[in-house]
Amino acid sequence: MKGLLVSSGNKINKELLEKYGRDSFIVCADGGIKNFVGTDIIPDAVVGDFDSIDKEGLKFIKDNKIAVEKYPSEKDFTDTEAALNILLEQGVDDLVILSATGTRMDHTLSNMLLLEGLYTKIKSVIIDDNNEIYYVKKGVYSYAKNGFKYISVIPISEELEYSTKGLKYETNHLIIKKYPIGGVSNEILKDSCTIEVHRGEGFIIKSKD
Repeated sequence: MKGLLVSSGNKINKELLEKYGRDSFIVCADGGIKNFVGTDIIPDAVVGDFDSIDKEGLKFIKDNKIAVEKYPSEKDFTDTEAALNILLEQGVDDLVILSATGTRMDHTLSNMLLLEGLYTKIKSVIIDDNNEIYYVKKGVYSYAKNGFKYISVIPISEELEYSTKGLKYETNHLIIKKYPIGGVSNEILKDSCTIEVHRGEGFIIKSKD
């Protein structure tokens, strides 16, 4: 079952909402409702403490009779986590997370780390107007170019060993560390590329610019 989680980071291009919102179970985290105002895409639920929803957003929720799950502002989990729990309860196994990056780097990083927690449970990716973010560990991964120019491997373990095919700078069991990183801004040359992680864990980030 496909799911869409729309967080309350930077507003996203409506094309992304159209692409991922039409056939998915949608849960919106708090101020993420701004992405839906003025569209005919209606979330199945909105969750959060409602501290970042403007009048237009509140009207959109009321007019479309969207289910609401409200939490106090002082809590030990984020609105995005609350939205994620609902999606998991619904049986979602293929999740796209939009509007999860932005000016709050603490939220951006915590949202990225959610991908690690989801890795053994469901397929998941964070997407914004310029990037796609995946969590990876030992395994083989294929990525379509689809308008993206760069691809980076960012380790979060002490070391990450990987090999590539279809990139400008090919690697064969290259070992990178947190510092110096060494895996940033490779280029996708073909329609798709393959990255095999031999050991370690980290993020794969596709970027347009």
